[in-house]
Amino acid sequence: MSDRNSRRYLVLLLVQTLCAIVVLSNMRGIFLLLIDNIGTVVTASLGGASQMMLAVVIGQACYWWRLRHVTIPASYRGLVIGHLVSFAARIGFIFGGALFSLYYLRHVPVLDLGYLDLSWRGALLIAVIFALYCYTLELERLGNAMQVRAMQAKGDSRI
Repeated sequence: MSDRNSRRYLVLLLVQTLCAIVVLSNMRGIFLLLIDNIGTVVTASLGGASQMMLAVVIGQACYWWRLRHVTIPASYRGLVIGHLVSFAARIGFIFGGALFSLYYLRHVPVLDLGYLDLSWRGALLIAVIFALYCYTLELERLGNAMQVRAMQAKGDSRI
């Protein structure tokens, strides 16, 4: 059972990580496009938006399935690695927050988009930010579990 749970967890985390990579790589392209064209309407490529939507849906499905059915394996421990995983979670969400800030604070006030266009763009952006939040929360849970288990294994009572 433990081996099976461990494999399930690794597969779900790997899929979530691949989805986050797809989202962040598309975000980087959007970020650069917005920086180069501040104040002008930028037409989004349907392919990039579709990739992001698909990555968000798949990543969210894996996240919620893992929360309900798969536990973080007890064999995962490591103080330094746990810190690095938690650090990666925080840094990953900073990139999403940067896009959100750029889009809403610098770009939207000067755009003259129709309600429908602005609605789908805003909905996609919020879905992407939420998906990144869930992924970083997953990494933080893993990092915290690894750190606590490492401290428990050493008999440290400071946890």
